[in-house]
Amino acid sequence: MSAFSVAQLAIYSALVCPALYLALCHRRRGLLGWGYLLAFCILRITGGALSLHSSGSGAKIISSVGISPMMLALEGILHEARAYRSRNLNKRLEYAFMAVVHTVVATGVAMVGTGAGGLAGNHPKASDQTNIEVGMVLLEACWAVLTISALWTLKDFGEKTVPGVKEGKMLLHGVLLATVFVGIRVLYGLIAESTQNQNLNPVSGSLAIRTVLSLLPELVATLILLFVGFRARHVGEHNRQTVRTGET
Repeated sequence: MSAFSVAQLAIYSALVCPALYLALCHRRRGLLGWGYLLAFCILRITGGALSLHSSGSGAKIISSVGISPMMLALEGILHEARAYRSRNLNKRLEYAFMAVVHTVVATGVAMVGTGAGGLAGNHPKASDQTNIEVGMVLLEACWAVLTISALWTLKDFGEKTVPGVKEGKMLLHGVLLATVFVGIRVLYGLIAESTQNQNLNPVSGSLAIRTVLSLLPELVATLILLFVGFRARHVGEHNRQTVRTGET
């Protein structure tokens, strides 16, 4: 029984309820971001449970693509922050950006999953490794785009006296801080999958390396988002009050 898998299973089992609570608190504008954070916790529970009994292809694939819901959670929470920043948000541009991010992440995940499954099979091909490397590069590029977008959003925040802006800025700061740790995790995944070094293997590699470069960065990013989400949990009430008073 792997101590790493037990720790992952126990930690994220405890974090599922707070993530669900925040998905309900943040209402419609925050449903996407907090829903993906909930999905990330569930996926990590699934990966931990699989790794307890096997280090085969299933556990490896989940470990490889498991960071993708976290990246989509960052994008969703960033969208929520921008929505509270401006009542005149360009929705077409915003949703186009979200669609591009989702498409890139989905493509990256599909390529990594296909490649990891092929390498774990009985007849691995050279294209399997290429799929993994290209998929991880796409995820890395998506992380960079999210980071730049969050930094760009930071300069556009308005006065704190406007309802929801204070909470939106709080969410944005949380996203910016979390991207640092997500970046560490994505870079680790890229190096591990590109080199196929057994010590860097995300399922069966060195316990110290997996803990420092995988478990801890993901956990810290999750806790940061949960913390700012809890601090800003009443932001949904601002939106409902705005609708009632006829503000836009």
